[in-house]
Parts: sequence; C-alpha cells; structure tokens
Amino acid sequence: MSINARTATAADFDNIAQRHANAFWGWLITSVITWYFLHWWLLVPATLSLWSMTSSVSSSMMAKKLRDGTYKIPNPNNGAPDGDANNIKSS
Repeated sequence: MSINARTATAADFDNIAQRHANAFWGWLITSVITWYFLHWWLLVPATLSLWSMTSSVSSSMMAKKLRDGTYKIPNPNNGAPDGDANNIKSS
C-alpha cells in the first residue's frame, strides 16, 4: 500500500511499517520452507523478505522524522505533537 508523503501522519507511517514487518516474517518463514525443499529457489522469498525488512525500517524512520520535525517533504504534520497536526490543542 502506498501513502501520500505530503499529507501522511506519523501513525500512517507506523501502520505501513507494521504491515511490512508482518510481511517480513511471512517471507522469512516461506524462505526457510523453500530452502528445505527447493534449495536455490530460496533466493526469491529471501529477496522479498529483505525488501520487506528494509521498507519497514524506512517507514519507521519517516514516522520518527515527522515526530521530530525533520521530515524533508513539505507536510503539515511535520513537527506536530506525535506527528499529527490534528493533535494540536487550541488554548
């Protein structure tokens, strides 16, 4: 799934990171099973496993940057409390 980087909140990036982390474990288990039965075909699910892990870490980093206010792409949620401009309470 893809999100709009200009309007996404930190929670959106956290959700995507969790999806990629779940996919990582699925591909890792598939890699082990494939290695046991088909040996060299292990490269296909192993590559997908590494891609999922990298995507999860990247999404987590983007969420952290939104929360810290260091996100490079113009986004109204950049630096907002918990990376979501809707969390700003008026006094």
